[in-house]
Amino acid sequence: MNPLTKNILKYTLFAVIAAALLGLAFKNVDPQELWTDLKQAHYGYVLASMIIGYAAIVSRGLRWKLLLEPLGYHPKSWNSIHSVSTLYFVNLALPRAGELARCTSLNQVEDIPVNKLFGTVLLERTIDMVFLILVFGGAVVVNFDYIEQLFNITASGSGEEGGSSYILYILLGLVAAAVLLFFAFRERIQASPLFVKVRDFYEGLKEGFKAVFKMKRQAAFWFHSVFIWLCYFFMVYICFFAIDETAHLTIADGLFIMVAASLGIVIPVPGGIGAYHYLVMSAMVVLGFTSEVGLTFATIVHSGQTLMLLGTGALAMFILYLERRLKKKA
Repeated sequence: MNPLTKNILKYTLFAVIAAALLGLAFKNVDPQELWTDLKQAHYGYVLASMIIGYAAIVSRGLRWKLLLEPLGYHPKSWNSIHSVSTLYFVNLALPRAGELARCTSLNQVEDIPVNKLFGTVLLERTIDMVFLILVFGGAVVVNFDYIEQLFNITASGSGEEGGSSYILYILLGLVAAAVLLFFAFRERIQASPLFVKVRDFYEGLKEGFKAVFKMKRQAAFWFHSVFIWLCYFFMVYICFFAIDETAHLTIADGLFIMVAASLGIVIPVPGGIGAYHYLVMSAMVVLGFTSEVGLTFATIVHSGQTLMLLGTGALAMFILYLERRLKKKA
């Protein structure tokens, strides 16, 4: 199978998954009630959420610049930020393709080798995964019952409470079984080519983490890392006040919804469409809201962030285009 056909099939599959999840999200929702709720929302809070979302992009761009400095590269701050905006803009249509666009964009205006850029992006994504695990762990500690119910609802595909029971325990059991099997057959597993690749990948990440801890501006790097995830939290939390029914929700509730939202973005579908709506709506149902209110909230947050990514991404690509033209004339 040639690469073009493979990519077409891959992105077609992503689109089908998005459509299926979007269908699940709307299955138990009255469109008229959803439209009424959307019209009554307070969109000033959504605008604030969009600003917070862009602050995370700015911070991510500045953090990327910090990762490049130990390698001897010092890109302009706004070039780094605009390249990150390009990443999210491309991902709205082509999941996972944004990383290539991000690295290519910065390479074209700063002459930094693409392989060096990919190395820092890989490290960045690993650190983000660590933060996601920490956030998920915090949510489990604070809201274990809610997390369990969310797994039950999403496993049943109903979008309503009363799904498959004990699904979270089953998943934990499967993880424990996998660990036991690894230790039982570790010699055979360690000799396999796949394990060697995974081990080499892990060693590369370990070296990357060591480089982070040796950075001269390490405090700034970790500040941006924490700030980015605080932005992710508050761009969701502030939207609670956009709907009268959800204005009373707590920070602990916000952490739970943020985890559901993050999982929705992790699933490789265009712009998180469908996955974000279904998971956030399901999380809201767990908190005791109707499917209409849950989908209203998910739609408001997702639409606001999508509009922000479209606007800032298109502007970033235009500015980087002008930067490339100026560079050729110089």
